[in-house]
Amino acid sequence: MSLGERITELRESSGLSQYQLAKRLEVSRQAVSKWETDQSLPDAHNLIHLAEVLETDIEYLTTGRRNYGRRPPVLVKTVETVEVEKIVEKPVIQVVEKIVEKPVPEYIEKPVIKKVIRVKYRRNAVEFAVFGAICFLLGLLLGRLL
Repeated sequence: MSLGERITELRESSGLSQYQLAKRLEVSRQAVSKWETDQSLPDAHNLIHLAEVLETDIEYLTTGRRNYGRRPPVLVKTVETVEVEKIVEKPVIQVVEKIVEKPVPEYIEKPVIKKVIRVKYRRNAVEFAVFGAICFLLGLLLGRLL
């Protein structure tokens, strides 16, 4: 039995149409149709939501084997990145967390590494022209004196 056949079987046993399933997953009905006919595969994010909507586990959807143990909850949360104002030469580890729906006891640790940009300050062309003119005049003056 293929993935598409398992999706069709679970969708029909839940009493959902392709349109209703697509609306719950926030995809098009054509995408659900392609998954069921094995023309394409759902990505990881859609596979997680598909398992939740069809009240099954991902292992059964992908392999066909039933997991009779306790199914751990699937946690999906969005993490917002924060820009660091201070530039340092070594990595800084920060805990960045933004809870979307419910507080979750886990933290996501992500090292924030910024490259140090060193800027060489150069003189502009006007300064070089003035310096050149001064040197030329000094050369003329010294040439007349000697």
